Amino acid sequence: MSSCRVGLRLAACLLNISEARKKCIVENIAKAALLERNGQRHPEISVLNVFSDPEYNRSVITIAASIDELGNSVLAACLEAFQSIDMEVQEGIHPCLGAVDLIPIYPPSGVGVEE
Repeated sequence: MSSCRVGLRLAACLLNISEARKKCIVENIAKAALLERNGQRHPEISVLNVFSDPEYNRSVITIAASIDELGNSVLAACLEAFQSIDMEVQEGIHPCLGAVDLIPIYPPSGVGVEE
């Protein structure tokens, strides 16, 4: 059985963005992670959770996909965040480095850290 089958080479990203109070912005960033370049929904990418803390004005979007698809998905979400979040007016008690300031990727299944 090949280890390159979808489902065996999964990874997840807990994308941290500097917005939680404007729900439509957070939703658009999460949606951007789900779309292919042609605008169609990608069948192998899922947003598992969106956690928003209005006091901190920060959200964590959990994106899961095959290791081959995750990079493009996260990049699309980051680009949407950069275009949508105005850091000149961003306020919250959590310190932030930018519209996106943390991109941890976890390989839970069949993927080595080096990948």
